[in-house]
Amino acid sequence: MSKLIKSLAGMKNSCSKAAFFAAGMLPLAGLAMPAHAQSLQDALRQTTISGMAGVYDFTYANKGEVGKNTQNAFAVGGNLNLHTGAFEGFSVGLGGYTGQSLGLYSRNPNHDDSSELTSHTHSEQSLREAFLQYENRYLEVRGGRQFINTPFANQDLYTFNPRAFMGFAGVANVIGGNNGAADAGPLSLNTDTATLSVMATRMFNYNSRYSSDFVSGDRYLTHTNGFIAFGAKFQNRYDNVDYTAQGWYYNFYGQAQMFYGQADFVTPMNANSNLFGSAQMVSEGNSGSGFNPAGVTYNVDAHVYGGKLGMTFGDDKIAVIGDYSPSSYGSFHHGGMVHPYNDLSGTIFTDTMQNGIEDMGPGYAYGITGTIKAMGGKLEIDPTYVEYNADYGFGGSTYSYGGAYGFPAGVAPIHNEAIHVIDAGFSYNLSDVLKGLSVAWDTDAAFAQNDSSQTNAHYDNPYFSSRFYLKYAF
Repeated sequence: MSKLIKSLAGMKNSCSKAAFFAAGMLPLAGLAMPAHAQSLQDALRQTTISGMAGVYDFTYANKGEVGKNTQNAFAVGGNLNLHTGAFEGFSVGLGGYTGQSLGLYSRNPNHDDSSELTSHTHSEQSLREAFLQYENRYLEVRGGRQFINTPFANQDLYTFNPRAFMGFAGVANVIGGNNGAADAGPLSLNTDTATLSVMATRMFNYNSRYSSDFVSGDRYLTHTNGFIAFGAKFQNRYDNVDYTAQGWYYNFYGQAQMFYGQADFVTPMNANSNLFGSAQMVSEGNSGSGFNPAGVTYNVDAHVYGGKLGMTFGDDKIAVIGDYSPSSYGSFHHGGMVHPYNDLSGTIFTDTMQNGIEDMGPGYAYGITGTIKAMGGKLEIDPTYVEYNADYGFGGSTYSYGGAYGFPAGVAPIHNEAIHVIDAGFSYNLSDVLKGLSVAWDTDAAFAQNDSSQTNAHYDNPYFSSRFYLKYAF
């Protein structure tokens, strides 16, 4: 079973941005199993402390954004986490997070986009974790401010301040027990080693990467009643094949109800290589009377079907990926997804740093992705190439919904818009210099175009983004 967990974890998200982010975040969340104390005093003495300090630099260039086509942001920040030992199964976790813009690009306001890393105030600090936890071999329950990791409610990448939630969450092992490896990390089914496990969560507020405060709104609405989610995962081995199946139900109250399913397998081909594959499905409809992001109510009718097939060769791997989303004319974005708590975080197989089917609306995407490790595993390179075709492509902000069918106001959808994307990540472990030190660079180059047969004027619109990270985790 351990081979199953390692193989599926490796193909869950091959981008270095996810791997590097996890490398920086997991020690900060206090993943070590808290000791079980004989008294409250012992529990306090067994408190573990971890943290991270780092530097981020962000660059974005878009030829089509007139007068503001190059954006830059720079920030320093980090976090400090404490987790007490457990007394009678109970423990407490605290985590403070901060990001500070030093005004490096402030002399040119047209190109200063510090809010990308530190909100519009150029400074963020918040207590994103403050929870009471109860745990035994078969159950882990948490209440308060916390991180969770589910397919469509999870942390955000590229930030000192990952998305946090306020409410309740729990994981139960129905068949088999958990090894406790992710005891103080975000509650998740991904790290659970039980044969059959389930997770439930009810969240009321959330804290985005753009804010220091927990609020009742989300990326679409200024006020909501939060969400509820239930998930189950089954993993086992048949003959020479390790396999996993998981299913999730979400109710984003007043916005959408969603079902997400995923199945994965891995089987050895020889002593040094494995064949692996995955399939995914999203089906989404109304929650209540419909979705109302800008004073107009729309039906939600979105579906996504995807697949992945690849090979591993030692630590290296390569896979072909694809997703398809059919149109539903007259609904939100004519078949677009509603995902209030997830931003291109790798759930959809063809996600890249700036693009994804969940934001583009209906259409299709296909490509190839891989991972190359060198220098004894210290250097990791993660290239991805994806071709997108959006049935109703659009420019402008994906956070603007004031136009017809929820498109940005004043923007006419472009039929069959093509976007060609090269996404690459590079990370290097510098622990030989200083334990916990690492550096990474994620870059994304895209070329968006419509064809000359469209009623809109023919155009070609290249854009580019780059994110550099230097982190020290302790």
